[in-house]
Amino acid sequence: MVRLGGPVFISTGPEPDPEALVRVHRTKGFRAAYAPPVRLEQRDLVRDIRRAFEAADIVMAEVGYWKNPLHLDAQEARMARQEMLDALALAEELGASCMVCNLGSFVADTVRFHSERNFSDDAFDAAVETARFLIDAVKPTRAFFTYEMFPFNVNDHPEGVLRLIRAVDRGRFGAHMDLVNLVNCPRAYYDSGAIIRRCTELFGDRIVSAHAKDVILEMPSISVLLREVPPGEGNLDYAAYLRCLNELPRDVPLMMEHMKSENEYDRAAAYIRSVAAKESIPL
Repeated sequence: MVRLGGPVFISTGPEPDPEALVRVHRTKGFRAAYAPPVRLEQRDLVRDIRRAFEAADIVMAEVGYWKNPLHLDAQEARMARQEMLDALALAEELGASCMVCNLGSFVADTVRFHSERNFSDDAFDAAVETARFLIDAVKPTRAFFTYEMFPFNVNDHPEGVLRLIRAVDRGRFGAHMDLVNLVNCPRAYYDSGAIIRRCTELFGDRIVSAHAKDVILEMPSISVLLREVPPGEGNLDYAAYLRCLNELPRDVPLMMEHMKSENEYDRAAAYIRSVAAKESIPL
């Protein structure tokens, strides 16, 4: 089953109001949610959020962490590692499907984030070691640890994700599905349905959360220029995406992201729901 979700636009004061958050998610028709801004040490608030969303049957999809564990500054890398521990522990306490992060990049700044070393054996080994360390330290029983698929890292294709899953060798290491991030060339652009089918064939039992966006190939252009756009404005095979996610053995949150306004999210949700309705897939 697929559970659609996305950001909500609500002001609840200095701390999230669990019941208010549930109400606005229900108003939007969302059955999955991003983790609200809460810290691990706010134990009572974390518990209240978890209970409120569980009672409403709204799945907490993911806790995200987006700093750089491969930072070339050792102190920055250590800080990121500790914060990743806290993020996974928070996901566990919230009962979230997963904590999701990027693999990182071998750089010492935040402007030029990409590096040729990100495709090296060193990058792969670091991703495996980090995943094992976090899972073994937190010992989650509800949340999975995941890396978001990304076109500038070793998990930029289905076989790369499977290789990581096998190397990490931990039951709580999951796969976070982002089909747009696997569209990294014209061949993939015109056949994204084949990519999601390949992913579900190789590691469908490990997919625990997914992102919803779209992609367009800029034309005319001799160079390959792929641009992220809201769902419905690009070429992603959403029918195949929804069918494959719906056939997985667990409920999978499908979380919209990277849009500019509430209105854009509403239009994107309407498009995804229209495709789901044609496919007879409840969201």
